[in-house]
This record gives sequence, structure tokens and C-alpha cells, in this order.
Amino acid sequence: MPARTIPLLLSLCLCAQVPLYAQSTPVELNDAGWKMLEQGDGVGAGRLFAKALALRPDEPVLLFGASVSAQLQGRPAEAKPRLKRALDVNPRFTPAALLLGEILYKEGDLDLAIKTYEKALSYEPGNADLTARLETWRREADVHSTFEERRQDRFRVMFEGRAEARLAAKATEILNTAFWRIGQALGAYPSDTIVVILYTEKQFRDITRAPEWSGGLYDGRIRVPAAGAALKPELFEQVLVHELTHAMVNALAPRGVPVWLHEGLAQYFEGESAGAARKRLQAHGRRIPLDQLEGNFSGLTSAGALVAYDESLVAVDSLLKSPRFTWTQLLYALADADRVEDTLRGFGVAYADLDRALSQ
Repeated sequence: MPARTIPLLLSLCLCAQVPLYAQSTPVELNDAGWKMLEQGDGVGAGRLFAKALALRPDEPVLLFGASVSAQLQGRPAEAKPRLKRALDVNPRFTPAALLLGEILYKEGDLDLAIKTYEKALSYEPGNADLTARLETWRREADVHSTFEERRQDRFRVMFEGRAEARLAAKATEILNTAFWRIGQALGAYPSDTIVVILYTEKQFRDITRAPEWSGGLYDGRIRVPAAGAALKPELFEQVLVHELTHAMVNALAPRGVPVWLHEGLAQYFEGESAGAARKRLQAHGRRIPLDQLEGNFSGLTSAGALVAYDESLVAVDSLLKSPRFTWTQLLYALADADRVEDTLRGFGVAYADLDRALSQ
């Protein structure tokens, strides 16, 4: 499942619109930059904040704005040093601490993420966002305290105990092979480190709170229940490839990609049959308009989730038959736009056409 980064960033944007006193030009650039961020234009905002920072390089609000624009473009490595500098100048600047902690967490540095939020909470002890995230992260840290780690290339695979070491090695092999295959099809190979955590079933449910029908989760990290992997190795591989697809798509387009497209691509790369999905849709007759599947599937019932996933796969299968664009073109365009429907129309695709394909 896709990472939940955009609502947080938009809320931070609103929090950070505080006045900059002194020179008028940085103030104007700052205001224009935040307006662009609210519109989802990370590239344009980045240019404005860069100009403002050339005039006032140590202004925390400008450093934060540049960080948010970099994060929206999928470049957390550029955001981190600016956020750290903003907090050096103003340790009480909670929005910068919130975003820095999230970036550190998604990179797998849970300990430093916790320390960042603990420090921020010491300056703002009543902050509900900091308190809630800290509670979740500390609970996760307790579980991970006994885990070991296997690193290879871009992957960090965490697992509990020597008994799971062989499974971690197998998971790394599966992920490496799938990474190059998916990257070739998408037309890009994201360079970010990908953290993978192998849980027991209970650990997975306790930490992720995922619905019962979920066999894995991507929330900045790939989280997979490893129980039964030896009995059903094909299913274990499918789940890993499914969640890896989410990670790679998210790295290319950290915002704007509808969930149906995320899930359709993930199923396609894991090897699910679009033909079988079509037959299931015909058999049960239920339909969900595709534009209603742009958001999270987690609130769906098991029956509703089955329909949503089948429709997602069939829709992606229809897009795959179109020679009019590459996946990178579409993903980048979605990341830069506000409305999925308008972006699709720009590529010659209409929701009405995709909905008709679901009924055929």
C-alpha cells in the first residue's frame, strides 16, 4: 500500500506559513513558494525557495519550504540537511522536526527518528502528532530490538533470529531480481534504500493494524508476515514483489498516483492474471466506479477489497495495451498534477473508457 506522506506534508505547509520580517523579496518568494506547494507544484516551489535562500540562507521557514518541495519530488536526501539546519537555527520549529522524523523513519533509522521527535516534544510537550507517532515508533522499536539485519545493494532486510536468516537471504534474492525486472518495465530504477521487515503474523498485525485481508504492507517500509513462507514460497514471493512495486512507484512519484493504479501495477508485476480478474468481476457483477478507488482501500470489506483489486488489475491491463505513453511519463505527470482524471485525459485516457473495460 502506498505511503501516507502527502496529507502530512500539506498540513506542514499550512503550519509553516509564518511571516518573514525584514527583506520584502524573500517574503514574496516564500509566500509564492507555499502557494505552489499547496497546488502540488514541488518543482516550481523549489525554484522559488532556492532564490529566497540565496538571499537568506539560514531562515528556518525557507529551509523548511525547500525541504517540503524536495520531499514532494521524491528527493529526501536533499530535504534532510536543510531540515537539520532549520532545527539548528530554531530547535523549536516543530514542522521541521515532524518532517525530518518521518524521513528518517522511512529510511529505516528508527532510533534517530525517535530521538528527533523526543527532542521536539521537549519544546512542545502538548503536540498530539508528536506524541502519537512516538508511541507507535517506540512500540515498533521494542519489537525490532531483537531483530537482525541483512544488507545487500539497496535492500535492508530485517528479521528475528538466526532461524529466519535463510528466509532473509531468499527474500533479498527475490527482491533483487524483481527490482531490475520492474525497473526495466517502468523505465526507471530508483536509488533509494528499501527497508524490508519480516514479521510473525502477530507482530505484523500489532504494528501495522492492517485489515485481515492484507498479506503485506508498504508504508515507507515493506512489511511482510513471514509465517508460512516455507509452506507457500510462491505466495511469499508474490507478496514481496507486490510491495516492492509500491516502493518503486512511490520513489518515482511520491504523490498523485491513485491507489487503483498502485495496486494494479503491483498485481501485474507479481504475476496476477488480468483474465482471471475479469472473470471474477463478471461472476459477482458488483462494480465500484474507478474514480472512487483513488484513495486507500483499507476501509473496504473483504468482498469490497476483492472487487477493488480486480478492477485495479483490469484497468492497468487496459492501460498496458495503450502505446501512447510510458509509465514514467504517466507517473511523473500524476505527481505534478492535482486531479487524476485531468492527467489521464492528457494521455488520451478517460475514466469512462476504463470503466467500460471493467464491464466487458
